[in-house]
Amino acid sequence: MNTSVPEISTTTTTAFAPNPWYVALTTGGLAAKQYWLPAICMWLFGVTILAGYFLVPEVQDWLDKIGRWKEDTGWKFSLVSTACFGGLLPSLIASCSRANAMTLGLVISNSLLWGYKGVEIDLFYRLQAWLFGANADWGTIAIKTVCDQFVMVPLFGIVNVVLFYAWRDAAYSVRGFFRALGPNWYRVRVLPVLIANWFVWIPAVALIYSLPSPLQLPMQNLVLCFWALVLMVFATNTSRP
Repeated sequence: MNTSVPEISTTTTTAFAPNPWYVALTTGGLAAKQYWLPAICMWLFGVTILAGYFLVPEVQDWLDKIGRWKEDTGWKFSLVSTACFGGLLPSLIASCSRANAMTLGLVISNSLLWGYKGVEIDLFYRLQAWLFGANADWGTIAIKTVCDQFVMVPLFGIVNVVLFYAWRDAAYSVRGFFRALGPNWYRVRVLPVLIANWFVWIPAVALIYSLPSPLQLPMQNLVLCFWALVLMVFATNTSRP
């Protein structure tokens, strides 16, 4: 089973390299076609949870308990919940939706990756709250969304995910990893994923930052489940000149 991110041969001339916008849109469309039902379920569930928090006192009490649980357990909650929603659950859905089932090694590596990312994302949310405050006014939501999607994500947040998939595709060989990356690795590998990321996450993080800080990571996990499925399509779709 090929687990590489979309790879474009760097031995051809730049003129024949597919446009990264085209790669992002076509691969994102493939992901939406394959996983439209889980996507709709996840978005409806997320919107229902958000509306329930502000409109239904019982839902707010239940979510506040989750928020207190997260605050009491700290990074352990972030690690386990994100590993489940970003690694384990999408891997199980992918196994049921595709002809090639996920191997145990891929399920474990996906879960470990997203467990780490959960701690990273939680720390970033805490940093944003410290820098800009925990208020949910329009200005605070806007500046957090901009810093999230146009600073942190393109510089680090999506890059380490793409590089992990490249390293895994090289059978965890450091030498093979650097040999496979090529000189235009950001444009070829990262940019298409980044563009697709913006379509999914710009509206999502605006909703996330409208919630109290303890509930931001749990809401992020709901959207992440679908986004991890999109990344799997990127990881198995090979674009050729």
